[in-house]
Amino acid sequence: MGELARAGIVTVATIILLIIVAVAVVLPYGILVRATECGHFHAADRAPRAKISEVYDSLKTGDILLFASSVPVLSNIGITQTLYSHAALLCRSGDIITTSEAQMGAELVPAASATATGAAAATHMRPGAASAPLLTRIKYYSGRVYVMRLSRELDSARERRLTAAADALHRAEYPYPTAAQACAAAVFGTPAPARHCFQHVAYLLGVAGLGFGSGAGIIQVCRDVCGIANRPLADGFFYESPIELLYDIDALTF
Repeated sequence: MGELARAGIVTVATIILLIIVAVAVVLPYGILVRATECGHFHAADRAPRAKISEVYDSLKTGDILLFASSVPVLSNIGITQTLYSHAALLCRSGDIITTSEAQMGAELVPAASATATGAAAATHMRPGAASAPLLTRIKYYSGRVYVMRLSRELDSARERRLTAAADALHRAEYPYPTAAQACAAAVFGTPAPARHCFQHVAYLLGVAGLGFGSGAGIIQVCRDVCGIANRPLADGFFYESPIELLYDIDALTF
């Protein structure tokens, strides 16, 4: 092997080693910074709090549920600069309120049969478009949960369109974007045949005729949904500011 070839191999090996060292140094630092930012966002949160038993009767179809993870989520605070890491839309039928949301992975939520019998928790929410009972969802979420209430009830036509669209997505198991699709959408604006959780909410609001859509990129839709409070929507609708929900155990059972 000639000197030139050996020098080339040494150069490539050195570059690879430098990359490994850089990742080993930068990644922990990035995680530390991200965790610090997460703590600052939570510390700066001044949203009012309410027990779920106090507001349950006022919740309605179209209200938005926002989740703030208790662990660092790079894509939200790091990229979109929002406290919230996940969103869902509420659907009400009589006394029963369920969520409509899009999940990246299976969410561990005890099924009703498991909680009734004391059996082990079952994976109740699959990846993609899914639904869960609101009370169960709040009880077993490890972070903070907030609600933005719609200024008034939807008329029957809007509510039917919204719930029908949500049910169709659940039955079809409409997919969540893959990592590659999410990156392409964020960087190049490439549309994906799937919807992120915030796009899922925005899509259903558009179906309900509230003048809101999911056509923008994932980052922009995330910011739009998180910042929708007190923004004028179609026909005089608007969302109230977020309220943090506190689960008071056994206050409500359905």
